[in-house]
Amino acid sequence: MQKVREFIRRQQAKKQLRNAFYNAGLYIPYKSGDKEIKALPKIHSVQFNDEEHTVTFVFTLLNGMDPREVAKKEYVFKQYFGKHIEIDGDVKKFVLKVYKKVYDGAFSYNFAEFEPYMKKCRLPIIAGRNKLGKIHVFDMVKNPHLLIAGETGGGKSSILRGILTSLILFKNQIPNGLKLYLVDFKRSEFHLFRHIEDVVVINKKKDLTKCLKYLLKELEERGDLLDTYELTHIDDYNKRHDAVTKPYIILCIDEVHALEGEKSVFSHLHTISAMGRALGIYLIMATQRPDKDVIEGKTKGNLTVRYAFAHADKINSDITLGRGTKADASKITKPGQFIYRNKSALNNFEILQSPYLPPEDETDDKVNRIIGAKTILKPYKIPLEKRTQKDDSNVIDAEGYAMDPQQELTPESVLGVLKK
Repeated sequence: MQKVREFIRRQQAKKQLRNAFYNAGLYIPYKSGDKEIKALPKIHSVQFNDEEHTVTFVFTLLNGMDPREVAKKEYVFKQYFGKHIEIDGDVKKFVLKVYKKVYDGAFSYNFAEFEPYMKKCRLPIIAGRNKLGKIHVFDMVKNPHLLIAGETGGGKSSILRGILTSLILFKNQIPNGLKLYLVDFKRSEFHLFRHIEDVVVINKKKDLTKCLKYLLKELEERGDLLDTYELTHIDDYNKRHDAVTKPYIILCIDEVHALEGEKSVFSHLHTISAMGRALGIYLIMATQRPDKDVIEGKTKGNLTVRYAFAHADKINSDITLGRGTKADASKITKPGQFIYRNKSALNNFEILQSPYLPPEDETDDKVNRIIGAKTILKPYKIPLEKRTQKDDSNVIDAEGYAMDPQQELTPESVLGVLKK
């Protein structure tokens, strides 16, 4: 009896989809005698997931059908199945997913939710989930560099903690390794990541300058390798049997506006943003307002992915997301909510909710414990007895060596860092 009910359920769903095809004009007419027949796309499967409250259809277009018409007629599918749907496909095969339950509001960070999606990427950067419950993670190798912008209290710090914590937890699954250089001039955020292998925290401008010098030298060396072996990406070099493995590098700068007026710094950042994609060196830049006085347009143009949290007005939103778009971050009202811009995604602009990850453990209104970043990262800290002088220093250069706080920035000191 159960099988009969499931069969009837599937047939009803297929009929509903065929009606949508017909009213969307997705058919090819032909004559059979005196009758006109309308050939509809072929439905291959209907799957019900009652736990996730979803229905998934797989269908293919007939030869001669324009796949662009599927996207154009999305409103027809919404009229039949409700506004909470997703259509994904290319030239012929499409998947229509109907969501019966909508996710709304904040959710606590849980690495296990993101890990399956991270495994699909070479260098995975978490984003959040949409109202349909879909988790978004993008591959920074394919979509280089990230700009995070928004007013104070919007959620920038929490998503940065989530991104960096996820990378540290996932680091051993990145084939060629990962090094993180974290710049925090406020000294209020990135101290959580101290004493973790392959993570360097920088909180002084002179140390950032040395870090940038090192990264530029690394860019040059990696470029020489690609030129020597006639390759197009550092991943291709790492596949060579004789390769000295080059890990991915991420330079993450919180509160970029603190560098306003530092022309040489931004010149170096622009070089990294322009050349880093093929060479495996990437930027994450967070700021309240990325106007031209903070980040020049040519540099900002190289930051292909944007997270726009709440902005003061449409003008500021356009500075982050680009002019001429209907997306408006000034309409964001919920903490942790942001507009996700990724031009390589099916939906270029989408409103997501970022996971909430506090620095320390908290207890919410329902007396549930929210695990903070400090607790999550504790197993990844270098044990106290194994820490060296460089791990205990608050003044760390680009290579992680302890420095004399009084040391002046000179050509000799920079070269000394680069030779280490």
